[in-house]
Amino acid sequence: MKLGASTLTFRRLSLAGALDRIRRLGFDTLDLCCIFSSYCPHYDPTASANNNTVYLEDTLGGLRISTLQVAMAPWNSTDRIVRSAQLEFVAGSLRAAKAVGAYAVTVQSGNKPRLDSDWSGAAQLVIEPIRIAARRAESFGVQLSLELRAGTLTETVEQAEKLLELIASPAVGVAVDTGCVAAAGVDVAAAIERLGSRVQHVHLRDGKPGNPMLTPGDGNVDFAAVGRALRKIGYERVGSIALDWSQPPADPSEELRRARAHIGEAFETAV
Repeated sequence: MKLGASTLTFRRLSLAGALDRIRRLGFDTLDLCCIFSSYCPHYDPTASANNNTVYLEDTLGGLRISTLQVAMAPWNSTDRIVRSAQLEFVAGSLRAAKAVGAYAVTVQSGNKPRLDSDWSGAAQLVIEPIRIAARRAESFGVQLSLELRAGTLTETVEQAEKLLELIASPAVGVAVDTGCVAAAGVDVAAAIERLGSRVQHVHLRDGKPGNPMLTPGDGNVDFAAVGRALRKIGYERVGSIALDWSQPPADPSEELRRARAHIGEAFETAV
């Protein structure tokens, strides 16, 4: 499995600045992060499609985009305008993915309801807009991956399986964030094995209960076991190192370098 870097690691820099850091570290493949207009605004998929794609291709400077990680609004908002804005944002991301040859766009599944008993009702709100996005993804030859993440409708493997069953689209699968899974107290390797071929992308970082934002090597994720699980399910795509912090370190580049070394060593020993 090839290791790539997410621009999320350098979300406080411009896209050009983030790409420069990633390039200097020797990566040639990246996950382009576009989360809201203020958190990680590296790309605006709602801008003019042609001009936007040309700008993106010119800025890449030889780097390849494997995936886009996007979020603009919750799918299960009760406000139709908000849900429509999310659909437009994701549709633009899918067009961009096709243009640059990315294989998937990863999105959050929707906000977790206040009560567990409200899960089914919240899920019903996301089914139709995600199906619309899935049809567009299928027409573009791109996959739509729902993140397995705390605080969302797909917080657990069981919820991810249920939502995929309700959406019932071959274009929709799961993106596993190893840090988020570990933060929920779940065995990451076991989750990957259970999801199997439904795993369309992997975001690599470390975590421990209550904290999904750790550099690999600093948390509870057994990356050797993760590597074995990915091999077992036949995953041969990119694993994007996606680091993020509530308080950014002085040198994110050093953290990314350390993460790659730890993951690379663990994956090499995975048999």
